Amino acid sequence: MEEKARMKKGICLTALYPQAMENAELLLELFEKVKEKERFDCVEFYFHGKPEEELRIGKKLKQLQLASVFLAGFPMKRDKVDLSAGCDEIRKKGVADCLKLYESAARMQADKMLILSGPAWEMQDGKSRDGILLQMRNSLQEMEAWMGQDGPQITLEFFNDKGEPWLAVGDVAMVQELFGGMPETKIGITFDTSHAAQLGWDVLPAFRMLQPWIGHLHLANSVSREKRHPLFGDKHPLFSIEGGDFSLARIRKLYRTLEQSGDLEQVDICSFEVISRGEEELYFERTCKEAAYVWEQEGAGNFGM
Repeated sequence: MEEKARMKKGICLTALYPQAMENAELLLELFEKVKEKERFDCVEFYFHGKPEEELRIGKKLKQLQLASVFLAGFPMKRDKVDLSAGCDEIRKKGVADCLKLYESAARMQADKMLILSGPAWEMQDGKSRDGILLQMRNSLQEMEAWMGQDGPQITLEFFNDKGEPWLAVGDVAMVQELFGGMPETKIGITFDTSHAAQLGWDVLPAFRMLQPWIGHLHLANSVSREKRHPLFGDKHPLFSIEGGDFSLARIRKLYRTLEQSGDLEQVDICSFEVISRGEEELYFERTCKEAAYVWEQEGAGNFGM
């Protein structure tokens, strides 16, 4: 029997160093910086540049033996790419936009390309839950047709559909219905702990509902209970902040529970996602320490708990 590959552990560089999204030299330096930390063997990032820069990035990732996730969700959210649009012309344009992003991901030899659905139906005319599901399935099946055997795997990240950032897909039950209603698919799900919290779900039951399709996990924090908090919404603060949905102790316990119960057997990449707000180096080091505490058997560092 073929032995399952060890899960890769990563860090979302774009969230920490947004300036690297269009600076190939800085991104290459950051790959080296991550490699030196040893605990990480995966990087997640978005990059927009020339094809020759993308080829250099792919070569560097292979040289450093780093797995990678291309975060296509960033430009998709920015440009309002809509894979579930009621208008088929808009939906097909969204699929075509994703193909261009996929070609970039392939040049950079990414292991996965993360996508999202598009704007929530409440904000548009002529859309409904059933319409979203129908159109989203059409888009995913069209994308799967050009997803090569050796190319990046496409993975769909679901977001809050009743609050910030108002995306169509969507609630946990809706995501389950979306994938449960499709033939067997190579497209996977990205499960973000903060997105489950923002939707009002407990992480463990939400994860287990979607577990057959989850191959990618983001460990991320949020503030969803206090609307007046400056970090309210989908802002991915550190786990050590006051008022977050997850303390460091809680996210470590959740991760350990999923690990020990075998629920992570199909997850091949698990990454920490923290958004810096200036002071990138401080946020990078703090994220590394929080990751060590969660992932290492005996924990690491002193976080005042």
